[in-house]
Amino acid sequence: MSNTNLPIAYDFHGDVAFNVPFDQIKPEDIHIYLDLDTKVGKTTCGQNCSHCWFVNYEQAFDKAFDMKEGVLIKESLEKAGYKIYPRYVDSFAYSGDFMRLYGPAHNREFRQESDHKPTETMHKGDAWTSGRPLMGDNYVELLNLARDSGYGTISITFHGLIDSDLNVRDGKDYPIKGVFGGSKCEEVVRRIFKYNADAGAEMFRVNIGITVGRHNNSRESLVRYAQYFNKLGVHTVRFNNFSDHGGRHTDLQMSREEIEQAYRDIKWLHENEPINFQLAVSEDFGTFGIKVMGFPGHVGWCRAGRQLFAVVPTPESLLRESAGERTVKIGDVVACVNMFGPHMGELVRKTRAEGTTYALEFNHQSITEFSEKRMRGVYKNGCFARELIQEMPPALTAQARNALINRSAANEEAVD
Repeated sequence: MSNTNLPIAYDFHGDVAFNVPFDQIKPEDIHIYLDLDTKVGKTTCGQNCSHCWFVNYEQAFDKAFDMKEGVLIKESLEKAGYKIYPRYVDSFAYSGDFMRLYGPAHNREFRQESDHKPTETMHKGDAWTSGRPLMGDNYVELLNLARDSGYGTISITFHGLIDSDLNVRDGKDYPIKGVFGGSKCEEVVRRIFKYNADAGAEMFRVNIGITVGRHNNSRESLVRYAQYFNKLGVHTVRFNNFSDHGGRHTDLQMSREEIEQAYRDIKWLHENEPINFQLAVSEDFGTFGIKVMGFPGHVGWCRAGRQLFAVVPTPESLLRESAGERTVKIGDVVACVNMFGPHMGELVRKTRAEGTTYALEFNHQSITEFSEKRMRGVYKNGCFARELIQEMPPALTAQARNALINRSAANEEAVD
C-alpha cells in the first residue's frame, strides 16, 4: 500500500441525520446552488455537450437571472445565513463578467479524511471551465482576471481516452459528442502551466474531472488516466459517474455491479499506483459499494432536498400582495442539483417601501415527505438521481427530444 499518496477527497454538503426535522436545520448548514446563468454556447462554455443537464432539461435550459440582480440575491441569501454557490456554465463566460461581479467562488465543498478537512482546492476560488474560453488569443488576460479576482484553482473536465503510450486517442473514438476534446484540454493545461512559469510562481492549481462510464471504466483505463495526469502534472483528478441526462447514451451508464467495481478499482489505484496529484470521487457514484473507500459514513448519502438545493430562474409571477409588500416568485427551489427535481419551494423577491430583499420559501411538507421516502428505502441509493429520473422523468428540451427521435430512427435503419 502506498503511504505517500494524498487522501482521496470527497464531496461534502453536510451530515445532519435524515431523521432530524428540516425546521431544526440551521440556514448556515444548508448549501444552495444558485443557477445564475444556464446558457451554453459561444459566449459561455463554447460547447454543446450531448450529456449536459443544461442542454437536456427544460427546467434548466437557457435560463438566467439579471446579472446584477444575481449579486443582490446572493448577498441577501448569505445575509440570511445560507452557504451560497453561484453557478454558471463557465467561470470565464462573457469574457469573465461573472468573475468581475462575484469574485472568487466554488462549485461545491471538497473535503478529506474523517474530520472533513477542506482540500487545497478550497483555499482559494475554484474557476470551472470547459476549457474552450482559454483556447482563445485572450487567455492570458482571462487568467490575469482570474488571478486578480482571487482564484487559485482552475477545474476542467477531460473528455478523452488514453492509449497504451499515454497519449490522447483520436477524438472520434470518444462516444460523447459536443465536448471539448482531450487533446485540446491538454493544450489548455500547458497554457496554464506556462502562465505559472512566466509569473515565477504557482498562480493556479489545475483540477481535472473525468466522467467514468462504460467507455472508460476498466481498471486499465483508470491506471492510464493516473499515469497520463502524473506526466501532465495536474493537482487533482476527480472521477464522476456518467449519468445519461437526456437519454442519448443509455449504453454508457454503468450498472450497480459496475459502479461497485469502479469503487474497488479506484481504491486499488490509490493503494498501488504512485500518484502525484490528489484523487477525488464525486458523490454521484452513490452508496452501492462505497464501503471499500473507507470514507466517513455519511459520504455518498447526498443531502439534496435537506441540506443541499438548487435554485433555478423562472418567469416572474405574483404570489401575493398586501399593504406595503409585494411578493413575486422569481425562481424554483429543487432538490437534485443535476436533474432539477423534485420541487421544494420558491425563491421570492419582496418589495417594500424601504427596499427589496430576497428569500427562500421552502415547502416543508414536501421536504419532510421526501426525507421519509429515503429513510423507508423508497430510494435505495445514496445518489437518488437515477431512481428519481425513472419515477418522474424531467421534461426534455426540443433539442433533446429531436436527438432521441433521430437516434431511434438511426437504430431502426440499422436493424433494417
